[in-house]
Amino acid sequence: MYNCVINCCARALPVDELSRLFDEMLRCGFAPNTITFNVMLDVYGKAGLLKKARRLFWMARKRGLVDVVSYNTIIAAYGKSKDFKNMSSAVRKMEFNGFSVSLIAYNSMLDAYGKDGQMEKFKNVLQRMKESGCASDHYTYNIVFNVYGEQGWIEEVADVLKELKEYGPGLDLCSYNTLIKAYGIAGMIEDAVALVKEMREYEIEPDRVTYINLITALQKNDKVLEAVKWSLWMKQMGI
Repeated sequence: MYNCVINCCARALPVDELSRLFDEMLRCGFAPNTITFNVMLDVYGKAGLLKKARRLFWMARKRGLVDVVSYNTIIAAYGKSKDFKNMSSAVRKMEFNGFSVSLIAYNSMLDAYGKDGQMEKFKNVLQRMKESGCASDHYTYNIVFNVYGEQGWIEEVADVLKELKEYGPGLDLCSYNTLIKAYGIAGMIEDAVALVKEMREYEIEPDRVTYINLITALQKNDKVLEAVKWSLWMKQMGI
């Protein structure tokens, strides 16, 4: 019963209520299954309750109930909390216990190192991912675009964009938005505007983020009049 309630209500109930239910489940002698452990790991991780997440992970591991989702979730939690030591340790334990490092785990590491500006480790994870034969998805490419863009590494952005178009899944809305932001940082305004036109050609509808990134790029590069024009257009279109 508890497993069902927790699994079904994870998104609807507040964290403290879910935690109370889970603790009650343990006190009453009911055994959580792997799915319930993973749900609670995700809840604690996203709430930044790292101590609870870590304790829960070890409880599940002791009972032989961890799977690849468990490792993915705890790695993401460590990454979000910038606990890089334990994040790396969890990846090693994942492999030691017979699990291949998953795409989700790689993406979590890339996101964590990238946001913290640890570029050497970021590139090492990318290289390790390629050597393992793990194929990138849209999220991977968008992380890379964002991190390289923030660093002003526009040549690297161009290389990754070429790879994405030739071998990857193609650009999605988030890819375009991230690239427009990167081009704005690099002062490549014409390229940023061209991307908006390209989106329409490929029937990818620009959203509010697209236009905000474009307007921000124009403002940062002293294209105030053009920025105002785009802002007025957004207002007229109700975006």
